[in-house]
Amino acid sequence: MGTSKSASASPHVWSAHASVFSGKPDPTWGVEDHVGEELERLWYSLPATDMTMPAAPPLGYRGCALLSTDRMWLAHRGVVELIVDTQHERRGDPARRFEQAVLASAPPGTIPPWVIAEVSANHVDSQ
Repeated sequence: MGTSKSASASPHVWSAHASVFSGKPDPTWGVEDHVGEELERLWYSLPATDMTMPAAPPLGYRGCALLSTDRMWLAHRGVVELIVDTQHERRGDPARRFEQAVLASAPPGTIPPWVIAEVSANHVDSQ
């Protein structure tokens, strides 16, 4: 999959989203350029994987997303998937560094503390 950085002169617009079934709207927030670029570099440092995205539970935390102008990353339980147009590429992240960094980019109080605790404490064993 061609996931090279866009040669376009137009800047990325970054945002993030956490899927948290809590009875309230899912949190969404803007992400600063330097944070989005650091997350993109982190993505490229992760090893490719053929693992599928983990099934989301019916209740509770179901992962997070980083969105830029032309691509989206989905992260949950040690897998990060990049989607560009109709192309998908997955990378393994058993320490959940990408997921933690996306959640850490949220303004204080945006992410429920139990989500932060779950993601921070729940490293995924290599499969």
